[in-house]
Amino acid sequence: MQPEVTFFSDAYPFLDRTLPKLAEHETRNNLILGLALRLKADPHAYGEQDPLLVMVSDQNQQLNAAAIMTPPFPMIVHSDPLCVSGLRSLVNALLEKGWKLPGVNGVAETSDALAGIWQTKTGQEVSLSMRQRAYELRRVNNIEYPAGRMRIAQEEDADRAADLLNAMMSEIGSLAARKWTVKTALINIRLKQTFFWEDDGAVVSITMANRPQIDGICISGVYTRPFFRGRGYARALVAEVSKEMFSRGFKLTNLFTDLSNPTSNKIYQEVGYKPVCDYHQYTFLPS
Repeated sequence: MQPEVTFFSDAYPFLDRTLPKLAEHETRNNLILGLALRLKADPHAYGEQDPLLVMVSDQNQQLNAAAIMTPPFPMIVHSDPLCVSGLRSLVNALLEKGWKLPGVNGVAETSDALAGIWQTKTGQEVSLSMRQRAYELRRVNNIEYPAGRMRIAQEEDADRAADLLNAMMSEIGSLAARKWTVKTALINIRLKQTFFWEDDGAVVSITMANRPQIDGICISGVYTRPFFRGRGYARALVAEVSKEMFSRGFKLTNLFTDLSNPTSNKIYQEVGYKPVCDYHQYTFLPS
């Protein structure tokens, strides 16, 4: 019997069907889970275009695969344990409905499998564009701190936050990312989830807490101005923001690192972050 593919118009029914499975391993699934929960609160949190929400189930209504896409970003795919037949059904259904994917991201073995299926079905060339590692933290290690302190960004800091985040996106070459504005920076600031490390009156580093899950929340957007690097500011900021999230009731924090950046992988492990799994992001090149 062929797997059943179901498309959803909003995140409520999607989460009704997928949340129990996704919540089993929050950090492993933190990207798709955090996106779905954010879309439940605001269907257009990531842009005016309607998101893709789809799942594949077997004859016993067990989840074979699930995916979310918020254009122009790559589709996030989940299949755990890996179900290749479910991924084939997913790709077939997407092509039948005319979806054009810019790429795919997800736990490495799942993303690898879907990229291969997509390439076979469409003839498109696929390119591995990013290798990341998902980490989880439940207790912050004692570390040595640099000069300065963490502070929570205020509304009057929105310009500065947007400038720092845009500088980060420009440096890593993220072409799909939308430009940060005062308006978009204010969203996280008003949630008291944007943080600076400040030393002698200068803002030297930024990070954010976003995409809350069930017990956890993701730390992202870690960036230090080039002149101030190598002094331990980012490590200290991540440690203090993680403590702040625990004080707010979260039981764990998680984050992604780029595996091509050994420094970030090292400093987060010094804070206490433990590796959970790898993610692979593919770009689907135009035919």
